[in-house]
Amino acid sequence: MISALVETLQKEVPVSAADVALIAKHSRVKRYQRGEVLLQGGEVPQEVFFVLSGALHQFYVEETGTEHTCNFTFEREFVTDLEAFQKRIDSPSTIQAMTDATVLCISHQDFTLMLAESPAVAEYFRVLVARIAEQGIKRTKLLLSSSPEKRFIEFTREQPDLLRRVPQRYVAQYLGMTPESLSRIKKRLMTSEKS
Repeated sequence: MISALVETLQKEVPVSAADVALIAKHSRVKRYQRGEVLLQGGEVPQEVFFVLSGALHQFYVEETGTEHTCNFTFEREFVTDLEAFQKRIDSPSTIQAMTDATVLCISHQDFTLMLAESPAVAEYFRVLVARIAEQGIKRTKLLLSSSPEKRFIEFTREQPDLLRRVPQRYVAQYLGMTPESLSRIKKRLMTSEKS
């Protein structure tokens, strides 16, 4: 099962047999049913997750009870609440299985050991964190400076698979709009494509 993780790392860095042994030693497989929580908001994250199959939904809930989607994670992607995981503080976000999911879990302690023992793993995560930061800045700019229609068009251009894999209400939350607004935009765009 670690072959998917090794292949993902190899796209960015050379991975040795020693690295593979290290990854195998420090990761374990867990299965979650749809709706099951991997990380509860308000708790210190104990693990980083690598998705082997399925889909995960990361969100936070305001004091008013309003839910906001901040991330979707699919096969061959990592997720945790990065800041809370690194700083050992309570996570503001929850991570939940959107579908039945199988993940590789790496504890904080094992993750720290892997980074110390493997330059390849450390380099991979340095690149990954930089990429996540870049995507976060891009998404913030899109949310703050673009119309809802432009946000949807950009979203479908960059992540077309998400529309068929993610419930519409989560897509709407992710794009900062109501499900009704998203439906109107989709209908308007479909109508203009036909004409």
